[in-house]
Amino acid sequence: MQVETNDYVELKHEILDGMRSYMEDLAQDGADAGYGAAEIDECERVIDALLAALRNAVGDGERVPSPAQLDRSARAAVEQAVRALNALNARCRYNLIETDQREGLCELVRSALAGIGALRGQDDPTEPWREW
Repeated sequence: MQVETNDYVELKHEILDGMRSYMEDLAQDGADAGYGAAEIDECERVIDALLAALRNAVGDGERVPSPAQLDRSARAAVEQAVRALNALNARCRYNLIETDQREGLCELVRSALAGIGALRGQDDPTEPWREW
């Protein structure tokens, strides 16, 4: 997967499509990917929850968080998502999130954080918790 876009919605689709393609390719060869459509759907829910939490972190227009508050909320949302993805990947015998997906997920997180102006200057905000 070539990750050259800042559009995190497109990145999400690339990540999930990569998981589906790999699973389907293995199934055609009679092999098991270690995960199924339900796990891909769960991964999508985790990503969507992260994106929603980051949107909520910026406030509603009337209440605007301070930069420190925004960073705290964003960091908590990233931690929650990364830990959920860790657990999901472990249940899939560490087969769900491979190198391409890891790179895509990290880029998605960085792009979404940049979109709200949070955690600037952090190269990989997933690293403290990431096991994939």
